[in-house]
Amino acid sequence: MTYTYAFFNHAGGVGKTSATRDFGFELARTGHRVLLVDFDPQGNLTSFLGADKWALGPETTLLAALLEDDPATVQSRLPPCLHLHGLSLYPTTIDLAVAESQLLSKLGREHRLSNLLSHLPETYDYVLIDSPPSLGTLTVNALVAADALITPVATRFKALDGLPGLTRMVGELKWVKPDLRFAAFLPTMYDQRNRHDVEVLETIRERLGPIAPVLPAVRYRSADHNDASMSGQPVAAYRPTSEAAQDMAAVVQAFLTIEQARQVRK
Repeated sequence: MTYTYAFFNHAGGVGKTSATRDFGFELARTGHRVLLVDFDPQGNLTSFLGADKWALGPETTLLAALLEDDPATVQSRLPPCLHLHGLSLYPTTIDLAVAESQLLSKLGREHRLSNLLSHLPETYDYVLIDSPPSLGTLTVNALVAADALITPVATRFKALDGLPGLTRMVGELKWVKPDLRFAAFLPTMYDQRNRHDVEVLETIRERLGPIAPVLPAVRYRSADHNDASMSGQPVAAYRPTSEAAQDMAAVVQAFLTIEQARQVRK
């Protein structure tokens, strides 16, 4: 069975893309087959995994498959995946922004990505979607295609201000996907030496814990995260002994335990 999760937060700068990359890499290291879908036209996930965006054209992305009007031919329009660091990747370029406006006139526009993922030529244990930090057509597609959402939340007071809007937006999307849920919240950008971060983390746990589990926080060190991204590697590949690598291993283990328990309760 394939489980699909969208990494989503309508606010930018919360470490969403690096979290998607490192979460996926840790899943792959534990023996799972993982597909990452870069669905943000900025293409940062593509870059953060070391793909050369200068060498990528529209034919290497999901653009043609998304805009295909005949559901029966979608699979033939899927490009080959890139294979990087033990992960499969559907990359993206700024060309994907074309789909934002063109999808508005398409039938079934909210379900295009969901239909596409149902036609994958290979089987995966996990599909992780890096969604845009907005609530446009592409983001709606990403959320509808997902079984549930993993929401990175920076341990900053500014991030707390956006939480009511975030939960309200997801609630409104239940008009399109009634069973949409938060799988977990992932505290990011955490500095345990900073009292501010410690206080915000406690607030995140208090306010979001009743909605969905709050995973262990991922400590942030710019030398680890920024340098790993510039080198096109997951943090655990670039610096295996770093705090960020250790934290993400704990995050994935906690997440798998939570989701397994949820499956048993169903």
